[in-house]
Amino acid sequence: MKNKIYLIGSMGSGKSTIGRLLARQMNLPFFDIDKMIVDQEKMSITDIFSKYSEEYFRETESNILEKNSHEDNFVTSTGGGCILSQQNIKILKQGLVVYLKISVDAQYERVKNRTHRPLLNGGFTKEDLARLDEERGSIYSDVSDIEVDVSNFNKEDVLSSIIKELKGSREKN
Repeated sequence: MKNKIYLIGSMGSGKSTIGRLLARQMNLPFFDIDKMIVDQEKMSITDIFSKYSEEYFRETESNILEKNSHEDNFVTSTGGGCILSQQNIKILKQGLVVYLKISVDAQYERVKNRTHRPLLNGGFTKEDLARLDEERGSIYSDVSDIEVDVSNFNKEDVLSSIIKELKGSREKN
């Protein structure tokens, strides 16, 4: 059986952290798309946004996502805006998509002091995060096969919830 698991969700939802733990528990390779972009471009995401553009970043993200989709078994954490591309959504739907859902309040607490996130460099407010959630939340839900609320982020509980959901979704198929 192929294990292609994609983690989606807003910035600060824990995609990289949970993805790494999930991959370790399932004995699968882990791909962090944002880290792969940084490694490939040899600059931070913030610098990519300012030097090139968000559009350039999104194209690079799509290319790396597509290239990695040819593997058979993996856990991949995506960028928060990955779901804005129909091409990316088609790739994601080839695997099992886990949406790490986070409340705006919890997200704000996690990201408010982080300046390495390009969308926060302009002094983002909680209202800005709420607007992003309004724009993207329904897309995340529509694309996902499994939805896990991570607002009260206990890594072990989130991980066991995902594993339980994965087992349940496999038994249905």
